Amino acid sequence: MGAVSEASVLVVDDNEDNRDMLSRRLKKQGYSVSVAEDGQQALDMIASEKFDLILLDVMMPGISGMEVLKRLRETFTVADLPIIMATAKDQSEDVVAALKMGANDYVTKPLDFPVVLARVQTQLALKRLSKLKDDFLRIASHDLKNPLTVILGTVKMVQRHVPPNSMMSPEAHELLSKITKRAAEMQNIIEDFLDFQALQDGRLSLYKRDINLNDIAHGAKDSNNEYAAIKDVEIVLELNPELPVIQADSSRLTQVVRNFVSNAIKFGARGSRVTIRTRSDKDSLTLEVADTGQGLTEEDMKKVFSQYAKLSTKPTGGENSSGLGLSIAKQMIDLHGGLIGVHNNSGGGATFWFSLPLPKTAES
Repeated sequence: MGAVSEASVLVVDDNEDNRDMLSRRLKKQGYSVSVAEDGQQALDMIASEKFDLILLDVMMPGISGMEVLKRLRETFTVADLPIIMATAKDQSEDVVAALKMGANDYVTKPLDFPVVLARVQTQLALKRLSKLKDDFLRIASHDLKNPLTVILGTVKMVQRHVPPNSMMSPEAHELLSKITKRAAEMQNIIEDFLDFQALQDGRLSLYKRDINLNDIAHGAKDSNNEYAAIKDVEIVLELNPELPVIQADSSRLTQVVRNFVSNAIKFGARGSRVTIRTRSDKDSLTLEVADTGQGLTEEDMKKVFSQYAKLSTKPTGGENSSGLGLSIAKQMIDLHGGLIGVHNNSGGGATFWFSLPLPKTAES
C-alpha cells in the first residue's frame, strides 16, 4: 500500500465542508491532496500539475463536473487519469451519463468516507496495474526482444558450425559465449522488473544478518570478472581491512554493488579501470565504485536514480538494460536506512557510492 498512499488526489467540490472533510481524511491516509472549488479552477490546476486521481463533484456553478469530465477525457484516458464522480443519490441519470463519458467510478452524497476511500484505492490500484502492463510490454518489445533476436540468430550459426556428431570448434565456443551473455542480459532485465514491482507493492523484505562490506566487494568483483575480461576492463579492490561488521541484507547489498560494477564496465572503454573501495568512520560504512569513463552530465545527475532514466552516455558494447537498476539500488539502500549518491571524479569518470549507518553501540 505504500506506493499507492503516496498518490496525489485532486478534490473538486464547491461545498467547503466536503472539500475539508475529504482533504483532511485522505491526508490521514497518506495521500497528497489538493482542492479546487469550481470546474475552472480544477482545469487550471490539472493543466499545470500532475494528479493521480480526481474526485469530481457533478453539480457545481459555472463549469459543471460533467463538462470538466468531458474536457479531461479529450486529453487523458481512463487509465492515465482516474476520475470518480460525486453525485446525489437521486441522480442516477447523471451516473449513467458520466460513466458513458469516461468516468471510472462514482460515489453518492452524503459521502460515506470508507466507501470513498475504497473506491480511491481500487482506482489507483487499477492505474498501477495498467502501468505495469505498459512497462512490461515496453520491456518485452524492446529490451527483451533485441537480445532474444541475437540468441536465436546465434543458435542457428552454431547449428551450421557444429553438425551432428562433430567436434565443437573454437568459433562455436565463441558463439555459445555470445548466447550466454545475451541470455544473462535478459535474466537481469526480468529480475530488475520483478524486484521493482515488489518494491512498489511493498512486498520486498530485508533479511538482515552480520555481514562485512569487504565480502560484498569481493563477491561483486568475482561475479563481474568474466564480463570485465571480455571488455578488457580491470577491476581493482581498495578495501579497508579494519571494517566493522554490520547488520544488513547480504543479497540485496550484493545486488546494489554488482549493479554499480556492471554499469561501470558497461559504459567503460576498453582498457579502463573500475575500483571498488570501502571505508568507515565513527557513524557509517561506505562502499564506492569508481570508474574512468565519461562521467555524468549535470542533467544526468538529476535523474540518474529515477526509473527508466535515459542518460547521455551509451553502453560501449551495445548492451541492453532495464533502466531500473539504479532506481532499485536506491530503494534497497533506503530500506537499509542508508544514503546513496554519485559524483564525477576530478580525473575523469564517476563514482557511485552508498553509506550505511553504524548502530549506536558500534560508535567509537
